[in-house]
Amino acid sequence: MGMKGVLHILHTNDLHSHFSEMAHISTGLKTMRQALQEQGQPVVTVDLGDHMDRMTLKTEATWGRANIEILNESGYDLVTIGNNEGLTFPREQLNRLYESASFDVLCANLIDSATKKIPEFMEPYVIQTYGDVKVGWIGLTAPFSSFPFYKLLGFETRDPFEAAGAIVETIRPQVDIVVVLSHLGYNFDVELARNTRGIDVILGGHTHTYLPDGEMINRTLVCQTGKFGQHIGHVHIQYDKETREVESLQAACIPSTDYEADRDIEELIAKYRQRAEDIMSEVVVRLDRDLPVSWQEESPLANLLAVGLRAWTDADIGVVNSGALLFSLKKGPVTRKDMLALCPHPINPCKMKLTGAQIRIILEESLDDGNVNREIRGFGFRGKVLGRLSIAGADVYFSPKGKSGKRIERILVHGEPIRDDKLYTVGTIDMFTFGIVFPTFKRGSEVEYYLPEFLRDVLQQELKKEHSLEECSKKHWLDI
Repeated sequence: MGMKGVLHILHTNDLHSHFSEMAHISTGLKTMRQALQEQGQPVVTVDLGDHMDRMTLKTEATWGRANIEILNESGYDLVTIGNNEGLTFPREQLNRLYESASFDVLCANLIDSATKKIPEFMEPYVIQTYGDVKVGWIGLTAPFSSFPFYKLLGFETRDPFEAAGAIVETIRPQVDIVVVLSHLGYNFDVELARNTRGIDVILGGHTHTYLPDGEMINRTLVCQTGKFGQHIGHVHIQYDKETREVESLQAACIPSTDYEADRDIEELIAKYRQRAEDIMSEVVVRLDRDLPVSWQEESPLANLLAVGLRAWTDADIGVVNSGALLFSLKKGPVTRKDMLALCPHPINPCKMKLTGAQIRIILEESLDDGNVNREIRGFGFRGKVLGRLSIAGADVYFSPKGKSGKRIERILVHGEPIRDDKLYTVGTIDMFTFGIVFPTFKRGSEVEYYLPEFLRDVLQQELKKEHSLEECSKKHWLDI
């Protein structure tokens, strides 16, 4: 019987800037690392992306530097990037994000469009030696290949399965263990495990899947710890030192709050909290009037966002859901902190062409109470319910008590009756292009996305325009 060797991997995913959990995670990682290393057992600590979320003050104010310092202080060795790092940061901020990182950033399927190479702050894979075992680590992120989001930020995405397959083929003869750091999501991890031979462990994220003991697929262990730092994953690999074969793979998830909060991390968080408060207290506009929002009926603030989307995308009509705005604005100063709290979503403007008939279907469906009150989760939405649709550039004459699907009597676009067969440009939000709530949006043609600006950037610009503030108080849903 050969000599046994072991390797421990501690992993986290999808923290989404839940700083309160980070202090517990740091203690957990340090405690487990110390205990195992005292027994002479190597430990590697990794994060699988979406550690950052720009809806959080400390991340927004510091462009993610707060997250990097906490990852450093907690002792992470390797990370991959999630869509919240890759798609919600302007490119120049992303290029500088990891400058002070004391860990390696891995991603094999994101290419700089200009250089046709992996961006400088990343590596596709690394090979590390721990005692007498060699491990190949490969990073992969969700490519969003049906949407041009990455392209608009100056990236090309490669098929993650092809990228992984090519690297595994190259490095497998040189290493004893292959581990993939994935932000592809559970279903893709399962597919990767089924179809790519030679991967021992896939550590995943993106879909917030909780796999308490991992899942064996063929000879690959697939792991994921849920979301928001509620658990720390622990993978225990045992191998034969002579034959270099992996003999057993075990996975566990440990509640982060089993560990006390790390004082050093808490101090760091407090420092960044104060810094963020200072940065985000900047006044962006002083309002000379109240701007209420309602999720149930037409309201000025939601209309203003529709006006802004129409202007930003240079469209015939602007359309947005009032639930994108979380509270009303009062007369007086509005700060960057207010704007973030009001509209925290990493959602971008977009433009598309829809026929008059398609616009009518969407506006009819928007009147159903079930849609107005529908709770939305995911797709970048950080609010509670969808709310009413607000419009700019069109007037809708309707009967609120009418029969569902037959409430609208007529629609005017710039004073002219809408024509069913005519194409109109509509400025709206990327969330609708995923086909949620209103599937007709998916049938729009010539879709254009505007990155990296978020909805709050559009609204902030519009709040400064006197004529827009006048326009948003006019009614566009007219009860007949």
